[in-house]
Amino acid sequence: MAFRTIIAFIRSEREARRVIGAARLIASSSERTHIIGLYTIPSPIVYADPTGFADTTLFEAHEQRHKENSEAITALFNAEMARGTISHEFRIVRCESSSPSAGVTQSALRADIIIAGQPDPNDPDSVNDVTDPLVMESGRPVLFVPYKTALPEKIDRVVVAFNGKREASRAAFDSLPLLLKAESVDIVWVDPKKSIDPSVDIPGTPLSDALRRHGVNVNPHIIESHGESTDKILRRRIAENNASLFVMGAYSQSRLKEWVFGGVTSSIMADMPCLTLMSR
Repeated sequence: MAFRTIIAFIRSEREARRVIGAARLIASSSERTHIIGLYTIPSPIVYADPTGFADTTLFEAHEQRHKENSEAITALFNAEMARGTISHEFRIVRCESSSPSAGVTQSALRADIIIAGQPDPNDPDSVNDVTDPLVMESGRPVLFVPYKTALPEKIDRVVVAFNGKREASRAAFDSLPLLLKAESVDIVWVDPKKSIDPSVDIPGTPLSDALRRHGVNVNPHIIESHGESTDKILRRRIAENNASLFVMGAYSQSRLKEWVFGGVTSSIMADMPCLTLMSR
């Protein structure tokens, strides 16, 4: 089991090497793998001048900027990929939205996984991008590459967040190609609800058993929070394990609720401790 078609979504030269590096990392042991470098040109946001007409110079500046960006990133992608033997190509596509991430959806329909950089506040080409469409609309798992931490040499220790919901279960199975190669996989369930199945003593055991049947070295952990936030507990587990990958379901509660009250998805997206795979 392996990811065969991988999309490396690149918005800027600044994030290019970490995204390409992550793509090569998960493809390193996969035969017949194809990496698609992808740059999307968003629709420009144009404001009318005092006379009520759109300023055409804004269109021209927008086109020139993305022409220069796409050419530089294409050259960088091809140079990096030429160092190996993995099949690859680079695509430049346009999207109808002002968010570059929204342009990935059509390409994602023919891929196994998307790799994207965590928006960097010091990178003007990624900081304002709304990454929700990658997770919410692509129908594919998304591997986010943090800008603060170095890329691991291999993915050997994994923490999987589980809460008994569909999103978390899908994330666990979407990450199977990576879990199979890991030395250890910890499934962490904070404050689990009581199982409705009387034959199940430990919540989360059915998922662990299912992953073991695939050959994953998995260990379930049930943690009572005692009032501590789930986010802090998961981050502590990631740090204690020195995990190279964190797997979670995205937005198991509504995005409005996440925005108003906060949630693990929003928190992790803002401050990513390691490579993070999200699915929905």
